[in-house]
Amino acid sequence: MAARQNLASAAERLCRVTDRLAALYPATDDILGRDLGNFKNEAALFQSEIPGWFPVSSRLPDHTRDEQERLREARHDARNRLNHLFGIIQLIRLGKPPVTLLHLSSEAVRSLEACLAAITAMTPEQLPEPDLPPPATAVAMLTPGSAGHLLIADDDAGNRSILGRLLEPHGFRLAFAENGVDVIRQMAAQDFDAVLLDIQMPEMDGFEVLSRLRESGQLRNTPVIVVTGLQEEQDAVRCIENGAEDFLSRPIRPALLMARLSASLEKKRLREKVFEQHFTRELARELARNPDPMKMQARQADVSVMFCDIRGFSAVSERLGPTQTVDWLSGVMGEFSSIVIDHGGVLVDYTGDELLAMWGAPNEQPNHAELACRAALEILRCLPALNEIWQPRVGAETEVGIGINSGEALVGNIGTHRKFKYGPLGTAVNLASRVQGATKFFKASLLITGETAEKIRTTFQTRRLCQVRVQNISTPVHLHELKVPGIFDEWERLSSRYEAALVLFEKGEFHEARRDLLAFLGEVPEDSPGKRLLDRIDEALRPDAPGFEAIWSLPGK
Repeated sequence: MAARQNLASAAERLCRVTDRLAALYPATDDILGRDLGNFKNEAALFQSEIPGWFPVSSRLPDHTRDEQERLREARHDARNRLNHLFGIIQLIRLGKPPVTLLHLSSEAVRSLEACLAAITAMTPEQLPEPDLPPPATAVAMLTPGSAGHLLIADDDAGNRSILGRLLEPHGFRLAFAENGVDVIRQMAAQDFDAVLLDIQMPEMDGFEVLSRLRESGQLRNTPVIVVTGLQEEQDAVRCIENGAEDFLSRPIRPALLMARLSASLEKKRLREKVFEQHFTRELARELARNPDPMKMQARQADVSVMFCDIRGFSAVSERLGPTQTVDWLSGVMGEFSSIVIDHGGVLVDYTGDELLAMWGAPNEQPNHAELACRAALEILRCLPALNEIWQPRVGAETEVGIGINSGEALVGNIGTHRKFKYGPLGTAVNLASRVQGATKFFKASLLITGETAEKIRTTFQTRRLCQVRVQNISTPVHLHELKVPGIFDEWERLSSRYEAALVLFEKGEFHEARRDLLAFLGEVPEDSPGKRLLDRIDEALRPDAPGFEAIWSLPGK
């Protein structure tokens, strides 16, 4: 038949080109010499196998189902052999060969395209332009592994080698599987950013691999690109229906492969970015690859919640105008957000000039209170550096008030079907917000509740300021101030003196409380909580004072 004759002629031309290449560059032990030797051997092998694939007496492929299947297998095997040849010549071109050799390699590619046209019963004019890779200097060289971790599944060692040599210079970290069973085993043991999967493999073919991965849910977040010698539409449809991200027939065209791979990884990356808005990079990747419904659905969890508010925001924004305000807010909140994420927190939300973060979910963190306090202290420590940047532009120092509470909360996706938002709900959250509001009353940078203080008592130093009743929450709560840089020296001794005066006040021993508190303020005259307590004592000592209440009622939220 005509297609077979065209194939035989094209293969003959290909072998003549390989002879000229070999004569131009005699075999050596370097990479180029080995590649040219392999190219010549593969071309000769390809030519010798044509009679077995396409016998002269072969009938038309549509006479019987058996002959259709035989022709399908023959085309697969021939295209697989061509893939070796295309791969080797592409690697040669990437190796900065001499100009004469580069010219001859283009002629070899044209002969390969003619072979491919004959195999697919097409004329050369019907094929796309040859996919000739650029010289090696035009290929981006990335750090190994920086582009992603790929699993290449193919029972053909030559195909695995070609894919490896094509992808490694682009920064991919590679693993290999020789059959479908090994694919399933490796994907169960480690995470991959994408899989390049052959169909015809021993023990378990690619169709079954796709079905298994689909059943396990792994295909939702690990794209699989089928790279195969099969080319029929029914094969592509079957792969896509089973969850494959894409389907490529051999011979591989590097530019097309890289485009499809990049598109698949970018879609995967966009899915991860949804989670990265809230979680650490590692947890975001885990949730994007292996979403755990138990972690995402609403459930009760022991958490620590932090509210961080920028002081004086309204006055500053009025002075700066919208554009500069957004720049300032973005710069400051960006730094705070990084600190939360770096300390293992969940970045829940921004509400104007306020940031809400949480620790203790979706993954359990037994030390969630400690992590929240460390993040809060780091935010306070970063303020001098931020002020060096922003104070000349803003005209004022950036100051914050931070409130932290620990307790049971309902955590999960509190967003909608249109927008994902993971966070907490409940009294524990409302109380953390009220504690942040209390920082304004006490003119303190960082306040925590007694529940949080109890969890960190062996790690951080605190002083109990008072017991308060906040708006819309009936149960009184103890407020503690965490030791922060710049409050006062001799923290343990002085905070103990304040707490002793507080205890006397709560017992109703006002004169003794006033005496001890004045001694404390004599050493720390600018202590704002001390001044507030003195006001309460003096109020209680007035003859017309109403009935004594040791629990403070704070104004507003």
